[in-house]
Amino acid sequence: MITFNLKTLNYLHFNLVTPEKTVLSEELVSLTCPTSLGQITILSGHVPLVANLVHGELHARTEKDDHFIYVAGGFVEVKEGNKVVVLADAAEHHYDIDISQAEAAKIQAEKDMAEERFSSEQYAKVSTALQTSLSKLRVARKHAHRRNTVSGQSGYSE
Repeated sequence: MITFNLKTLNYLHFNLVTPEKTVLSEELVSLTCPTSLGQITILSGHVPLVANLVHGELHARTEKDDHFIYVAGGFVEVKEGNKVVVLADAAEHHYDIDISQAEAAKIQAEKDMAEERFSSEQYAKVSTALQTSLSKLRVARKHAHRRNTVSGQSGYSE
């Protein structure tokens, strides 16, 4: 007789890893992430896939918490057995983003973009810095009303 653990079948076994650390390892209800083909949402039973990530917001939902995380490139892989791995170039929880630092980086990048003499390589670096700071600011400001989340506590302010 084959038995199934329904709880296991309804969750995504998720790991978000950067070169520096594991940012999040949870059992998720859903995962929404920005890809080069648009935003995708992954639920239990999703077909296997690999997609490129772009700068933006990753939303990882558990039964009790919502995690809003800035990601900068990398890829997402959905494997058999509801296993999902995100290997990101960089990732930061919304509450860890330093808004003043991101704002300063945005201003500097805009100032640098106003300069007309760039090599292709310099332009790409400045453009990436601007995209990074704008994405971080979008995520941080969108969720500024939420308090710092601790596992097992709601991410919403009271």
